[in-house]
Amino acid sequence: MKRSAMLILGGYGNAGLAIARLLVSQTRVGIILAGRNGTRAQRAAEQLNAEFQTGCVSGVQVNAASHQSLVAAFRQVELVVVASSTIEFTSIVAQAALDAGIDYFDVQISTTTKRQALEALHEQILSSGRCFITDGGYRPGIPAAMVRYAATQISELESAPVATVFQVNWKEREFSRSTAAEFVDELQSLNPLVLKNGRWEPGNMSEMREVDFGEPFGRKYCMPMFMEEFRALPECLPSLKETGYYSAGFGGVVDYLIVPLAFILLTIAPHRSRRLIARLVEWGLKHTTRPPYGAVVHMKAQGAGGSLVMTIFHEDSYLFTAAPAVACLLQYLDGSLPKPGLWRQATLVEPVRFFEDLARFGVQVKKERRG
Repeated sequence: MKRSAMLILGGYGNAGLAIARLLVSQTRVGIILAGRNGTRAQRAAEQLNAEFQTGCVSGVQVNAASHQSLVAAFRQVELVVVASSTIEFTSIVAQAALDAGIDYFDVQISTTTKRQALEALHEQILSSGRCFITDGGYRPGIPAAMVRYAATQISELESAPVATVFQVNWKEREFSRSTAAEFVDELQSLNPLVLKNGRWEPGNMSEMREVDFGEPFGRKYCMPMFMEEFRALPECLPSLKETGYYSAGFGGVVDYLIVPLAFILLTIAPHRSRRLIARLVEWGLKHTTRPPYGAVVHMKAQGAGGSLVMTIFHEDSYLFTAAPAVACLLQYLDGSLPKPGLWRQATLVEPVRFFEDLARFGVQVKKERRG
């Protein structure tokens, strides 16, 4: 019989460790930190146990590319939290979760590779009675949830564009080649759709928005970058006519040199160029990203019932990933979330409680309501 526990794949990495630390502070569930290096996993577990004076955290060696290794580890828990740079192994990890009879949650970036792998298992997820939650964390994970929150505050919500800035001091962070490769996956999955007059239409350079993010980032130009979590919003919110996700870049060198070059290489040699692009992205982020650091998501929503300006900020981008993930997991743990099925965090959580928990975890949540 499984004990009440979660396994965090990539548990000693930047995001995984932040999720584990917040879970230990908020729950009493057992937590297993898992990764390819069992020694690092155990050492991280010992540090968390000492920090919180508990014995609920353990470490284990797990190979995300091995179905057998995953199933053996998953049989000890009720849910796997995927916080590792292992999108290429999504099918293996998800199938192992199904074979072990456990639920699934990931905080990986939203790519076509991951989405297709999970959607291929949708019928099996349903028939197995499992709850699979994808696109957790903050980007994706928060933006569409902000739109849903706005709909609870403004009657007949009509417009709710969401924009973000994400700047990390990569020199002080562990940055694996697999992480750089996932940036390449995100570029390949780039889709500039925006909702205009109630219809999804391709965006272009004219769709760029100048957004005032306030301190410390100020005004920045943001380009449209469609996120799958937005796709269902018009159906859920029939009055919504305009929305989309817009992102500021990583600085001049990455935005205007490396990214355009990456698009050219991906067009000419999509497979052979991946390693070169990953190295260029890694170099650019480590050597050209400048302060201020942190992550902010901004929304300006309007409707018949007035307007709402909402800004979510934290200076630590990994805590900013962990906080919404744990806010979602708390709703999962107390049975508030529906299951079975394949869900996205932003369109699954109860949004009012979700943002209340973010504020409680130390994330800055600012709301200015008019009308």
